[in-house]
Amino acid sequence: MKRIILAAAVAACANFTPAQAADIPKAQCDPKPEYPGHLAMQSETRRASFKRDIDRYRTCVNKYVDDHKAAMKSEEEAINSAITDYNDTMKKIDADQKAAAERNN
Repeated sequence: MKRIILAAAVAACANFTPAQAADIPKAQCDPKPEYPGHLAMQSETRRASFKRDIDRYRTCVNKYVDDHKAAMKSEEEAINSAITDYNDTMKKIDADQKAAAERNN
């Protein structure tokens, strides 16, 4: 049984190549905020602008992360489904072989 699970895990990962990871687009959250310096931060207008830049950047990064988490969850569910299907098929084949062997004895 452990071999079946191991084989399913290997089969699920067999099609993964590092090139696939490179195909994932990077977050496009530019321009990134930059600290304007201590003197500039003394201005209320500049401080408010800097806070807006930080908030916009945080929102963009959070959206990117959330979108990719959803994609990862979907892929994980597909992988788990394939593993379950493989394990069920192997269990049925094993049971059929045992039943055939018992009939022949």
